[in-house]
Amino acid sequence: MTTKRILCMGSINMDLVMFMQDFPTPGQTIVTDNFQTFPGGKGGNQAVAASSLGGKVSYFTKLGDDGFSAELIQKQKESNIDVSHIVIESGATAGIAMIWVDQSGQNSIAFTPGANRLLTPEDVRNNPKAFDACDILLITMEIQEETVYEAIRLAKSKGMIVVLDPAPAPAYGIPNEIACLVDYVKPNETEAETLTDIKVVNYETAVAALMALKEKGFKSPIISLSDAGAVTDIDGEVYKVEPMIVDSVDSTAAGDVFIGAFTAALSQGNSYIDCLNFAKTAAAISTTKKGAQTSVPDLNEVRNYKEKL
Repeated sequence: MTTKRILCMGSINMDLVMFMQDFPTPGQTIVTDNFQTFPGGKGGNQAVAASSLGGKVSYFTKLGDDGFSAELIQKQKESNIDVSHIVIESGATAGIAMIWVDQSGQNSIAFTPGANRLLTPEDVRNNPKAFDACDILLITMEIQEETVYEAIRLAKSKGMIVVLDPAPAPAYGIPNEIACLVDYVKPNETEAETLTDIKVVNYETAVAALMALKEKGFKSPIISLSDAGAVTDIDGEVYKVEPMIVDSVDSTAAGDVFIGAFTAALSQGNSYIDCLNFAKTAAAISTTKKGAQTSVPDLNEVRNYKEKL
């Protein structure tokens, strides 16, 4: 089977990361000597994950003409990603994420979008060739909502498969007319609650949120449950994706690696269950390394890990 080509859209930015024992409380100052910079952004992370794990990937976004933007484009090229559809906005700067990571690997993130927020629905309409060359759209919500919706409409008009990471989830939800165009949607617990008004605190509430997403029109929702795995729906039956236990040091990109790996496996014609299992393995491995794109495993790492199980 011919591998389908993936078009990734979403934020791409530079991550400025501080590792610490515990997060500071309000008003508290702490000192840490472990500071690093990594290329990041949910869209960028997902593109690198999909490419590193066997996908043929193009990237469509907007960047500035600053040093961080140039570095981010170079990093995408080094990951064998087609960057010919990236739009450069004169005078704009790349997005920046400030990330805290504690000793358990949990993270807190503050983000300024920079040029990411300048990608408009008009940019989508003016770049149909980016969509013509691809078969799957993998898109996240860290760009303008109307730009996301325009991209989804255009993708479906061209017969593409749509994979949506609804992060951050819009406070008022996603319109039903958009939901019904999405083939796969992967919210985490918080995003699922925002989209359904159901607080996800355990397996039972996750299943309730899953059913609510189906009622809104999403064809195949996948709700990730942090270290408790994920739940989805297969032929009308709830399916639990069991978690993998690893020594986690940084969970920053786990969700991005999951959906990037899932889409890469999907592009190669794998079954839904095989895509999910491949994705959970790749995501688990990513948490054993620091950084976002630097934590993405390659195909050999995933295969070798699965052979050890």
